[in-house]
Amino acid sequence: MPTPFQHLVYARDVLNAALLPEKIRQRMRESMSAYLLGNTAVDVQSITGQPRFETHFYHVHGDSALRASDTLLAAHPHLADPNRLHPAHAAFVSGYLVHLAWDECWLRDVFRPFYMESALWPDRLTRNVHHNALRVLVDRQAEAILRAWPDLVPLLRTAQPDHWLPFVDNAALCRWRDWLVTQLADPAAVQTAQVFAERMGVSPEHLEAVIRAVADDTYTPPVPGLHVAIATFEACALAESVEVLKQYWQCVD
Repeated sequence: MPTPFQHLVYARDVLNAALLPEKIRQRMRESMSAYLLGNTAVDVQSITGQPRFETHFYHVHGDSALRASDTLLAAHPHLADPNRLHPAHAAFVSGYLVHLAWDECWLRDVFRPFYMESALWPDRLTRNVHHNALRVLVDRQAEAILRAWPDLVPLLRTAQPDHWLPFVDNAALCRWRDWLVTQLADPAAVQTAQVFAERMGVSPEHLEAVIRAVADDTYTPPVPGLHVAIATFEACALAESVEVLKQYWQCVD
């Protein structure tokens, strides 16, 4: 699924979307640090060790009639009415819901058709290496965009979780915030490719070779239609995440 750097770019895209009601945009900007932390905090299980479903509320290999955002709010109904939450808490939850929408769209539009269900890949490891190479490439493109956002690191540093999630404690959210800030503040500290290589049990050099081939569009096997699918994913995910926010904040309108 998209990396934290990607999600931060998407979080900004959502706030700039013409279809987002101005009232929601204003509330997110008033609590921007909480919104941005919430937008990345879905991936906190990478440091807490929780099962993925406990933070993502969907299964990669399963189907559900409910969106992940609906599953989250049904499981924790006290989060479902933003008017009953502190403004920063409501912004954090809003960011969290946006992340879930982008993840599910990537799963539907990119990962499942081009990797999980594709016959191109001879085995699971090869599939995962190529998928993660794509993720690292897009992550690096997102990182370049984020470097030009001067207020981002100071904003994230000021986020102060206050029992914002019933399934992740404050200390874990603060560790996640600090890890993310370190990555953003120091390009040399970015670990995306190294982490992916270690998880898959391949050398960083091998993964980097595939990343270069993906970037040059010269890798084997080619994946026809992938670039179009990524553009479709971004358009659909933007629209769907706006709808998720409109549904969440419907009591405001």
